[in-house]
Amino acid sequence: MTRYACLAIATAVVVGFAVPSFAQNAVPAAAAADPGAAAIAAAEPPAPAPLPQNPAHILKYLSPDDLDPATLLAPPPADGSDQQKAEVAEVLHMQQAASQARRDQAVWDDRHESSELWITTLGPIGFDLTKLPATAAMLDAVLHERDAAADVVKVYFGRRRPWTFNDDIQVCEAAGKGGSKVRAYPSGHGTLSYAQGVILAHLMPNKGQLVMARAEDFAESRMICGVHSRSDIRASAVLGTTIGMLLMQNAKFRPLLDDARAELAAAGLTR
Repeated sequence: MTRYACLAIATAVVVGFAVPSFAQNAVPAAAAADPGAAAIAAAEPPAPAPLPQNPAHILKYLSPDDLDPATLLAPPPADGSDQQKAEVAEVLHMQQAASQARRDQAVWDDRHESSELWITTLGPIGFDLTKLPATAAMLDAVLHERDAAADVVKVYFGRRRPWTFNDDIQVCEAAGKGGSKVRAYPSGHGTLSYAQGVILAHLMPNKGQLVMARAEDFAESRMICGVHSRSDIRASAVLGTTIGMLLMQNAKFRPLLDDARAELAAAGLTR
């Protein structure tokens, strides 16, 4: 599968068009209902120049060219635009309308930017990564690729966080408002949940809806936390889905995928 085929699938996840068989009926409802998500150009652009990577986060499986932000994502709404103002207002409204239980979930999600994010949803059906070492190793590899990709993309766009525009927006991150002000686009948490989610949905197709609903909910926690706006979440769905799809087509990653598939099948989690 080519990179641009993966991008088309990633866009489909966001706007609700046709998606691969393993993800059918597993598209996040909120994203599927939103026709305003940015579409990715159909024509292939010229090959982009490699972008610098954080030395601490170097891609192990994918190429920097695979995830060039200039061709992968549309830019976020401009500061001061009507859309940007509406997105800030939406974040404040979500915070004010959220129940205490939902706010508590957002705080938990903030503190668990790891493969542990699946505990709340898949734990009750026996998905215990301490007993699934091959699956844990595979998901750790996805997390690493997410780290490397998100570093580049966040710096490239340098978007301000919603709380920098409205003092009434609360921040549930441990760093509070002392954290980074300009790494909003896309959401790193959302990129992780979608990247791991599309792979888990592929490996456990009978749990596809459950997995992708959790991916969406985990990403939306970032809005309730006050650190991301709607377009940041949409962009994370595109970036994360692209990472997941490209990894599943990657020869170096394939042994990790195959080992996880066999382990999940042996544990009875693929039925």
